[in-house]
Amino acid sequence: MLSFNRCDKLKSLPGSICSLQYLRVISLVDCGIEELPEDVGQLECLEELDLTCSKIKHLPDSICKLKHLKNLILDSCKVCKLPENFGQIDSLNRLGLRSTKIRDVPSSICKLKHLKELYLSNCSGLEKLPENLGDLESLYTLSVTSTKIRDVPSSICKLKHLKELYLSNCFEKLPENLGDLESLNRLVDTYYVAATRFGSTWF
Repeated sequence: MLSFNRCDKLKSLPGSICSLQYLRVISLVDCGIEELPEDVGQLECLEELDLTCSKIKHLPDSICKLKHLKNLILDSCKVCKLPENFGQIDSLNRLGLRSTKIRDVPSSICKLKHLKELYLSNCSGLEKLPENLGDLESLYTLSVTSTKIRDVPSSICKLKHLKELYLSNCFEKLPENLGDLESLNRLVDTYYVAATRFGSTWF
């Protein structure tokens, strides 16, 4: 594990860290680092990358080569877009984009067949979700509270494993066939946040 949490004076990482072939976790929570090494995709064993509240604005395209990455947390960082080929991160289970400046989600995200948790709450510039969102066949939790999104893609009703759906403070209407979500046991229509910069749940 490599951790520089709350190192606000640290502005960059040496490119040589990309040679750490057995590194599994990088945590840069509340850190002053402004960019990741361009070759971060060489960290072939990396399973978790936590950039919560960091100053990072850009994700290098090579991040899409991280075939064992399971958790990518970008909550409250300065990232405003994801790489177009983001869907190549085959093993991704959890993606946190809460309170970022993301304006759209690339459609390639729907190729993430193992994605279970997707958090997009408080993304004030986010206006739409991919039309093929229903291709996320393993999705368990979806949170899109407090965004500019007004319509839910009808394909959401194909999410047979979806159990938790948070749609408050944004949507004007729901798909007529919402009842097809046979596994759904929590539909939240009032804004709820359980704050958690350090591991609890924040919808």
